[in-house]
Amino acid sequence: MFTYIQYYLIAALALLAIPAIYMGGHWLWSGFVLMNAVIILGDALLGEDTSERSVRYPKILEFPLHLALPILACILVSFAWASGQGTTDFLGIGKFLNPYLPMDLFAARANTSGFDYLGGVLSVGFLMAGFGTNVAHELTHRTHSRVAMITGRWLLSMSGNADFSIEHVYGHHVNVGTAIDPATAKRGDNVYSFIMSSTMLSHLSAWNLEARRLKNRGHHIASWHNQMLTGYAMSLCWMLIFALAGGVLGVVLFLGQAFLAKAILEIVNYMEHYGMYRHEGEPVMPHHSWNSNKRMSGMILFSLTRHSAHHENGALPFWELSAYDEDTPTLPMGYLSSIFICLVPFLWRKHIDPGLTQWDDQHGHAVPESAGLSDA
Repeated sequence: MFTYIQYYLIAALALLAIPAIYMGGHWLWSGFVLMNAVIILGDALLGEDTSERSVRYPKILEFPLHLALPILACILVSFAWASGQGTTDFLGIGKFLNPYLPMDLFAARANTSGFDYLGGVLSVGFLMAGFGTNVAHELTHRTHSRVAMITGRWLLSMSGNADFSIEHVYGHHVNVGTAIDPATAKRGDNVYSFIMSSTMLSHLSAWNLEARRLKNRGHHIASWHNQMLTGYAMSLCWMLIFALAGGVLGVVLFLGQAFLAKAILEIVNYMEHYGMYRHEGEPVMPHHSWNSNKRMSGMILFSLTRHSAHHENGALPFWELSAYDEDTPTLPMGYLSSIFICLVPFLWRKHIDPGLTQWDDQHGHAVPESAGLSDA
C-alpha cells in the first residue's frame, strides 16, 4: 500500500498551503518552510530507496498527477485573492468564506506585509516547481495522450513555461550531454549565468522546433496551431486573474512565483547533467545524467530523481524507472539540498568534483573540447 500512498504526499503538502494563504501574515511562509523541512529532513532520515517496484494498479499512481492542476489552480486563485487590498474581494471569495471561519479574512490580509508576500512567492514558487512543473514533465512525455498533454501545458503555463513541452521532449532528450544542448551545463559553468542562457536558448530552440513542425503540417506560424503562442495565451490567462484580483501587486506576485519556479527548473537542469558530455550520435546512456535514490526526494518528485533511467527511456512512467544504484553517477545529496548548494558555486564544486573525477575514470574517453573539462 505504501507504494501508492507515498506519491500523494506532495498533493497533501500543496493542499495545506491553501488555508495558509488566506490566513495571511507570516502564514504565507509556511509552504516554503514546510516543504524544505519535509524534503531535506526526509532525505537525511529516510535514506535511499533502490527497490524495483511491482505495480498492480497503475491508475492509483496516475491519479495524483491529475490532482496537480486543480490543486495548483486553487492555490493561484487564492494567492491572487490575497494580493487584493481593502475591500477588494475577487470572485466574492472572502464574503463566501468568512461566515465559516473563526477569523476575518480581510483583516488578516490587511495585516500582510511585503516580507510576508515574499514568503508567499517562495511558497507558491516552490510548490509550482515541485508539483506543477515536475508533474508537467511527467505528463508531456506522454505525447500519445491528448489529456496528458493539455494538463501538462496548463501546469507549465502557471510558470510561463510555454517552451518546455516542446524543447524538453524533442530537443533536450535528443541532444542531452552534447555541445548543442542548452540544458546541459559544462564544467565550470556558473549556475546564475546558466539559468539565463538555458532559459533563452531553450526558448529559441522551442520556437525553431515548433516552426519546423508547423511547416511540415502546412500551418502558418501565426496560427492557433502554434503551441508557443497558445502557451503564451494560457499564461496570460493566469496573469489576468492576478491583475483583476490585485492590480499591480497581483501581477508582481504572479510574475515573482513564475520566475522562481522557472529558475528552480533551470537549477535542476544544471545539477542533473553538470559536467557530463556525450558525442553527437552516441546513444544516451544512464551515465549521462546524475542520479539520486534519496527516498523522500523520489516520493515528492515522482521519481524524477531516477534521472539516469528517465533519459535512457523517456517514455517510461515514473513508477517503472530503475534505481541504477551502482553503475551511474550519483548526486552527493537529495534534490532540494542540491538546489541550495548549487547557489553557492564553490560549495557545489566541492561536492560534485569527486563524482566527476570518478566519472572521468570510468567514462572519460575522447574528451571533446566543448565539454569544458579544462575548467574543472
